[in-house]
Formats: sequence, C-alpha cells, structure tokens
Amino acid sequence: MSQHLNRAAADATPLRPAATPSRRAGRAATRTSRQVRTASISAAAAALLLAGCGSSGGTSPSSPASTTTPAPSTRATKKVDYQLHMAFFSIESKISPVIDPQVFVVSPGAKAGIGPQMISHIAGVAPAKQAGPPTTRLLAADATPLKITLGEWERAAGSVAFSCVNGSERATSTLTGLIRSATYSTFVVHLRRQGAGRFTPWGNAAGTTNNFTASSTGAASPTNTVTGCLGADSAAVIIWHSDGQTHGLSPGKIGVTWHNSLITALP
Repeated sequence: MSQHLNRAAADATPLRPAATPSRRAGRAATRTSRQVRTASISAAAAALLLAGCGSSGGTSPSSPASTTTPAPSTRATKKVDYQLHMAFFSIESKISPVIDPQVFVVSPGAKAGIGPQMISHIAGVAPAKQAGPPTTRLLAADATPLKITLGEWERAAGSVAFSCVNGSERATSTLTGLIRSATYSTFVVHLRRQGAGRFTPWGNAAGTTNNFTASSTGAASPTNTVTGCLGADSAAVIIWHSDGQTHGLSPGKIGVTWHNSLITALP
C-alpha cells in the first residue's frame, strides 16, 4: 500500500520530471526481479516448513499423511529340514569335535563343573560326543540314566513347513527317529536374546498347546501355532522331556529334564 501511496504522491507533484521510457523500463525490470526473488524465497521457506513438519510427524493440509508400512501378516509356506541340535550348537559355538551339551556319558576322572550352555554337572560325567560309540548309554547332568543310547538319540530327523497366516506363525513338522512314546515340546528360540525370554512356547503363553507325544515307532507330526509372524532371527526347537513331564512356559531344567533334540532357523 505504501508503494501505491508514494506513486500517487509522485503523480500529484507537477514539478517532478516525467520518467523517460528508458527509466520506466528499468524500474519495471527492477520490480520484476524483486518479485522473482520474493517468490523464490517464499517457496524455499514453504519447503523448509513442510520439511520441518514432516520430521516431527506432522503433515500439511494439502499433502497426504505419511504412513508406516506394517509387517506382513501373511507369508507363503517355506519348508526346511531340521538338524540335530548337537550339530547346530557345535557349529554356532565353533566347537570340534561335535558334542551334545545337554546329554552326558560316563567319564572317569572328570571333575564336577559347569559345561557348555552353563549346564552344571556332577563329577564323573562329560558331554556326549557325536562320534562316540552308538551303544553308549546316556545320562543327565546329575548322572540320572536317560535309558537311551547315543545311537538312539542321534536317529532323530525331520522337516518343518513354516507359514504365517493372519498374523500367526504356524510350524507343521514331520518327525522320525524320536524316542518312542516320549514327551516332547516345540519351542521358539529367539536367537538374538540371552537369558530369560530366549525360549518361549510355540503355542499359547502358558505352554499347554505346544506339547506332543511320539508314537510307538518314534514318529510325530505336530502342528504348532504362535501369535506373530517370526523372522530369520528365530528358530524352532524340538525338546525331549526325559522326565516324561511338560513344564508349561519353561522347557524344564536344562541338561536334566530338558534336552534339545532337533532345531532349525526360520528361512
């Protein structure tokens, strides 16, 4: 408005010399240049403002709200083979020869101590070696006879098909070579966790839907479902309960009543 008032005052002053065509052209060019600069500055300021709102979670009225893509609630079925836990453990721990840290054999002269996986064992026993004689009788960490041989323990094998449907992870296993008529459970191993929470039931939180019994021929085909789609930082483990009991949300006492048989990471 001040520009308009100044221009009106100038037009009302008779003594002011009239602008020549060249001077009028120069003033017009100056005004155009200023308008361009003003428009550029305004556009830059608007861009910075919108960027600032975006970084703090806000949105402009004229732009769509930003969204975060949710984790997929459905995933196609993928089938993989289980492997003996002793092999999995030894490879991951870089231990050679392969041992099973959760079953033991007589070892005269061995001192009581704490072995791999922080399992306490009494004197006179040591973790079983995979390459040991198949007829070797297995013991628990407290020397309780497990009433099976190393060869029987190593017969376990199988595969599992993983699929995520409507936000729940399903594991359909086909197992052979299990301890006949024995009690087993399927658990999730959270590979990046240590301590409490590393093992959770592949079923309800109470651990009452993840248990099964092997047939008289050592076969089983359990299907277990847990809430949430799992990823490659999780594994499925088949656990043998040598006391014949399930232990709810806990697998039992490791090396005594809890013995990992088969395991595989999710693909």
